[in-house]
Amino acid sequence: MSISQQPLVSVVIPTYNRGDLILRAINSVCSQSYKNWEIIVVDDNSQDNTAEVVQEIIDRDRPIRYYRHSTNLGGSTARNTGIKQATGEYIAFRDSDDVWLTQKLTLQLKAIANRDHNAQPVVSYTKFQKSNSVFYQPAVLPRRGKKADETVADYLWLGGGEILTSTLLVSRTLAVEHLFQVGLPKHQDLDFVLRLGYTEAKFVFLPEILTIWHNEARSDRVSRLRNYRLSQDWIASHQSQISEKAYKGFILKEVVPKMLLEPENKAIAINLLREGFWQRIIPFNYFFFLITKQAIPKDWQKFFKRLLQQAKILNNSN
Repeated sequence: MSISQQPLVSVVIPTYNRGDLILRAINSVCSQSYKNWEIIVVDDNSQDNTAEVVQEIIDRDRPIRYYRHSTNLGGSTARNTGIKQATGEYIAFRDSDDVWLTQKLTLQLKAIANRDHNAQPVVSYTKFQKSNSVFYQPAVLPRRGKKADETVADYLWLGGGEILTSTLLVSRTLAVEHLFQVGLPKHQDLDFVLRLGYTEAKFVFLPEILTIWHNEARSDRVSRLRNYRLSQDWIASHQSQISEKAYKGFILKEVVPKMLLEPENKAIAINLLREGFWQRIIPFNYFFFLITKQAIPKDWQKFFKRLLQQAKILNNSN
């Protein structure tokens, strides 16, 4: 099949002040074995050299389009700008600090073609590997894909599932119909995936590691916001559409660890953990880790954190 006969993939890359990383993101798309793609870079009013870096790549006659917001509007709006400008049959999302392996698009499109989804819109996602700076949890996630009879919420918060935005390949019609929710201070990615799960879309999981997630500790990452009430408000907006256990699973995963940092809420958080463990919503190792952490002085926590981080780096190098 010639390139012109292959489905066009629109790769949406939102970015903000990532002039030092955007080139790596673009190059990992250019290095794909699958060649029928277009890149849409949406600059959310960066104040660094992002525009100059992207323009240099465009001047090399690559299929890249660059859009710049006149004001900073946030990641959801930046992704939505990219979705609206996309012309491909499928849309893939890239955070500007993550990297794709060369076979990502090829293998995802092959998996989609091999599945009889009766012209249903498709949501494809893959395993991903965390960078060495992330010491906690397994280095490779998720351990399995979503089951056909399993909701996205149950998969994420009861089944140990993960769906990273940078692994997604979504039918453009589906993305256009279900844009990212604007105005959310947190959980924009989870909200998008959860709403895709409310549709008749077919979820296609690839068990290969095809994305490297660079979750470096940066002060500008939305995911580092510690106000757990933002998480409570968000999940409350979905509570009527997900199972009670999935709701509790989210609270135990996203809210309780931050409640433990507040002395006035620590007792409540510990009781929630105990309840979640006895109801088999959370595994023993998660329960044990958070409970034990309360009895270990912070200096020792930092020491063990460094040991775990070094052990992971050493393990990945062998």
